[in-house]
Amino acid sequence: MNKTLLVIIDGLTSAAIEKAYTPTLDYLIQNGSFTPGVKTVTPSITLPSHFSIFTSLAPYSHGVVTNTSLPTTAATAQSLFGHVKSHGGTVSSFYSWEHLRNLALPGTMDHSFFLRQNRKQDLIELAGIAACHVLHQTPDFCFVYFEWTDIIGHRFGWMSPEYLEALKMVDRALGLIVDGIVREKGYHLIVSSDHGGKEKNHMDDSPEITQVPLIAFGPEIRENFKIEGDVSLLDIAPTIASLLNIPSHFAWEGKELSQIMEKTPCLGHLRQAS
Repeated sequence: MNKTLLVIIDGLTSAAIEKAYTPTLDYLIQNGSFTPGVKTVTPSITLPSHFSIFTSLAPYSHGVVTNTSLPTTAATAQSLFGHVKSHGGTVSSFYSWEHLRNLALPGTMDHSFFLRQNRKQDLIELAGIAACHVLHQTPDFCFVYFEWTDIIGHRFGWMSPEYLEALKMVDRALGLIVDGIVREKGYHLIVSSDHGGKEKNHMDDSPEITQVPLIAFGPEIRENFKIEGDVSLLDIAPTIASLLNIPSHFAWEGKELSQIMEKTPCLGHLRQAS
């Protein structure tokens, strides 16, 4: 089984990558596969979007339609965590929003770490702990959730100077993972978001909210490649299953992004992000 990391940057918009100082994201885009226009789900809010990412189902299929909804057991049973586990893999998660514990049935996780995000230093601590765990424990699938951009977006507004500074900090946190483990251990990496944002919310259907970036990076991912066609959050789980060399769950509705797959040599060193 190949090893794969999924990093979700809450509230990330593609336009922000162009405006903010993001050397890690820039490196991944230049040396991986990228699209700025992944279609989110309705409603475009955090918990429904994450369940759609992990179950490859739309919210009204998996049943989580608010940020306080409880999932059905059937939907959670086909979550990416449980699917990897059923094929003999090990799974880990690192997150700061407690509702995300419901992405897996009790007893599924091999390792799970929660740290509430109250300040930007918590972001760096979470990333460092995740990077250390993956480096030493080498889980087959690991999920890392960065919340800071969403917190600052709601507080000061998307694309505000404060929001762009928050993305700079998230990029630094992501750099700990990329430079420390992804390249060295041959992991594949998927970076995406649950929704974008506009002004101080993400509740309407404007493209700033309903379209988010997706980056794929790793030894079997095409370099400097623009992903074409319609891409949905529902496509993330089938694509990760393919990278892990396991079949998709029979109930998943998304499609594997096979166009990004290509055998390539290991990449060179990531420049240090300051």
